[in-house]
Amino acid sequence: MAFVRIPAAATDAFDLEALKLHARVDTDDEDTALQLMGRTATHEIEAYCDIALLRQTIIVSAEATTDPIRLPVGPLAPDAVVSIDGEPIIGAVTAGRYPALTFPDDITGTVSVSYEAGYGDEPSDIPADLQYAVIDHASRLYDMRGADDGEQGLSVAAARICARYRRVRT
Repeated sequence: MAFVRIPAAATDAFDLEALKLHARVDTDDEDTALQLMGRTATHEIEAYCDIALLRQTIIVSAEATTDPIRLPVGPLAPDAVVSIDGEPIIGAVTAGRYPALTFPDDITGTVSVSYEAGYGDEPSDIPADLQYAVIDHASRLYDMRGADDGEQGLSVAAARICARYRRVRT
């Protein structure tokens, strides 16, 4: 199932001041680097967990079937409208962290499904533990910048937090 993410929120998914405090940076000299690392941490966590932290439009190309399909990115955003080939559908979506779609009987073939995923529009809408995962991983990226002998992957705290949000694949 192919999909694309289109950011809809007008802000980053982290608070720069909280990231600077966590990274023990007390000047503005590193703001640009920390923003880059914060955005990188956000994208890594979203990809690892198949979630959207802030509101994003997800466009999925899928084959309509009689069985429900899992939508690839959750959670379904508050007040999200799901559409199939541009037409809104009602009652065919199971909301939550792992949304699923049941196609209406009259839909067949390959279709384009679009919906909004994410916890909201502001960093404060994101669960506190995921906010911490972003700043902890971004701080680790900052600490490890330029190193070529450090372990790869999420920070230990981010990995533990993300494990609670990651969908188990079957």
